[in-house]
Amino acid sequence: MSKTITAIATPFGTGAIGVVRLSGENSLSIANQVFKTKKLDSFCYAEPNHMYFGTINCGDFCDECLAVYFKAPHSFTGEDIVEFQCHGGIRLVEEVLKTLLKHGATLADKGDFTKRAFLNGKYSLSEAEGIIDMINSENIASLNAGYRQLSGHLTKKVKDIETQILDVTASLEASLDYPEELEEEVRENLPKNLLNIKNDISKLLDSAKYGRIVKNGINVAIIGMPNIGKSSLLNAILGKDRAIVTDIAGTTRDTLEERIERKGIFINFIDTAGIRNTQDKVEKIGVNKAMSTAENADLIIMMLNANATLSEEEISLLNNFKDKPLIKVYNKMDLGIDKNNNDGIFISAKSGENIDKILDSICDKFITGKIDSSGDVITNIRHIEALKNSYELISNACSNTEKTPSECILIDLKSCYLELGTITGDTASEDIIDTIFSKFCLGK
Repeated sequence: MSKTITAIATPFGTGAIGVVRLSGENSLSIANQVFKTKKLDSFCYAEPNHMYFGTINCGDFCDECLAVYFKAPHSFTGEDIVEFQCHGGIRLVEEVLKTLLKHGATLADKGDFTKRAFLNGKYSLSEAEGIIDMINSENIASLNAGYRQLSGHLTKKVKDIETQILDVTASLEASLDYPEELEEEVRENLPKNLLNIKNDISKLLDSAKYGRIVKNGINVAIIGMPNIGKSSLLNAILGKDRAIVTDIAGTTRDTLEERIERKGIFINFIDTAGIRNTQDKVEKIGVNKAMSTAENADLIIMMLNANATLSEEEISLLNNFKDKPLIKVYNKMDLGIDKNNNDGIFISAKSGENIDKILDSICDKFITGKIDSSGDVITNIRHIEALKNSYELISNACSNTEKTPSECILIDLKSCYLELGTITGDTASEDIIDTIFSKFCLGK
């Protein structure tokens, strides 16, 4: 890391400000060659964390800009950093970058600044991944999950588990060296200590069940008989005419997906074809697709007629999905309510009445008490795989501890430790580290 790297840190395009940054031991020296301010005889004397107004000289042109110096180790990368805030023209910031390169800087690769922060101990690997999760977040829940990861909550929990593993490992190894003095006591406490580790890993894995929802949202299939108001419901939820609505049965032939954000989470609504026995070849494909969509959805909205009793087909359809999360929604309440219908949400897709009750019900089933800004949710596939592997290893160590030799338990414990270390970066290979930071953008 002896090279001083540089990159444009703002998105490519015309804007109010374009930021170009330097990081490395020669940052101040390079900045001093191109930037002058009336406040200082030399930028090498710049006070850390202070913004200076001056002129950057790119040879063929100059620009008035701001420059700030962050002194190592109290900077993002842990190295000396200088950032220039120039006017945001495309050509302008490119010329500033070229000028810094001419004066000895090296062009940074993707994620190089954050990689240096990790290598200099400013962030764990999972904390660094929290940065990219926040950058890529599209909803509030995902932002919260990324921030908590960046803030070190996951790192702390994983390191607490690693400490437990090291304690048990040390005790087992000591008992092998001094069997007469320690073996009985260590083996007596072993099942409880291993179970504690297993339970802590399990708790982290349990949160991963909601990780996909945090990132991608809840998939909700809207199903029911033809002309029951499925497309009208979708339009009412969106507040616009997205799906075609007619009084002709079988209008919807394919699935139509739209999303909204509710309480920080995306809800992905999937309008489907009306389900009925049909001889129409195209409609039959739509019906089959509707059933498949419902099977794979996180939750089903079963649309029913408020002013009519359930038909045999509807009862059969409800029974078909009795083991899945399902909300009964009775449409056309404005036309009256049948006395036998009393176990769902009554709405009018035409007027929009009680639409919010559907959204609140979905959130209650999936979000309340499970996904919020105060809880840790594992959203990263790499972390999930590492936790699954470590859980399998600790489960092996827990099984039949009375008969399993200490040497075999130690193998599983050490392997479990190595797996958990790939999350924090303590035991991650160079290939894993390079792959992770290659996902970052230039200048980050």
